[in-house]
Amino acid sequence: MARILIADDEPEVVQFCTYALAKDGHAVSSAETGTQALEKLRSDPPELLILDVMLPGMDGYTLQLQMAQDALLCNIPVVVITALKPAQGLFDRFEQVAAFLAKPFLAEDLQAAVKHALSDSWRVEKKSS
Repeated sequence: MARILIADDEPEVVQFCTYALAKDGHAVSSAETGTQALEKLRSDPPELLILDVMLPGMDGYTLQLQMAQDALLCNIPVVVITALKPAQGLFDRFEQVAAFLAKPFLAEDLQAAVKHALSDSWRVEKKSS
């Protein structure tokens, strides 16, 4: 299955996501800060990023902006997770954002969002809207 990086500073969220995604056979790693996530993305790009909006150091929006401007990272699909539901509007403009989940979310919702993001069908849907 896929290699997935989770960028979230809440250990409980990382553990929950890791468990849910490992059940589907994914290899999961994590980063606690936006800066750490960017370093991991550049050194060993995953097939998918699960990105929290509120991260220490570099927030999720800034990280997403950096990814969008980087030729190596601009095609990695992103699933945004956050307790700040109004933040969705900030991420709508990024073509690589495949899904948005408001915390708290169910494992099934995360698994469905990841499956959707990895399918690439969302890229066609996003371009046609």
